[in-house]
Amino acid sequence: MHLMTTLGRRIAIVGVSASGKSWFGRALADKTKLPLTHTDMVMWEPGWNYVGDEKTVKTLKEVSSKESWIIEGYIDKDAFDAVLNQTNSIIYLDYARYIPALRYIKRSFMHRTHPRPELKGSPDTFSFEFLKRVWDKREVYHLNKFFENMSAPEKVIRLKSPKEASDLVKSI
Repeated sequence: MHLMTTLGRRIAIVGVSASGKSWFGRALADKTKLPLTHTDMVMWEPGWNYVGDEKTVKTLKEVSSKESWIIEGYIDKDAFDAVLNQTNSIIYLDYARYIPALRYIKRSFMHRTHPRPELKGSPDTFSFEFLKRVWDKREVYHLNKFFENMSAPEKVIRLKSPKEASDLVKSI
């Protein structure tokens, strides 16, 4: 069976900050031609101004109600039902903690004057508190709980290294 058939047309890409979700999302969208939504673009206005939970969840519900999509990024537990239960596949970049930690350090310095494409007007800054959050994998606590109790665990594709992620994209 062709890999795209097994991935489906509704794909979520999740993992801790700096695990490579945006890169993976762009690469997967290029290969599949599915429309890509970066949750950072949904959640943040220039200057790191958070749009709020209500607007974020509403926008993610609108996107996930469509026939085909890739949504990548942090998905708040309030949006799990709207997004994760609508997917054909959930690709979980579940790397060893040092990988996103090192990537966060690199990213925070690389993008301190030139913001990432998905965060226009919001340059990165380095924070030891945020580094600890990435190291402790706090952002995926509720996600892992959701996976333990989901009715279709076969939808989760857990990638354990950047090489596995790259190999998956190449295989499409």
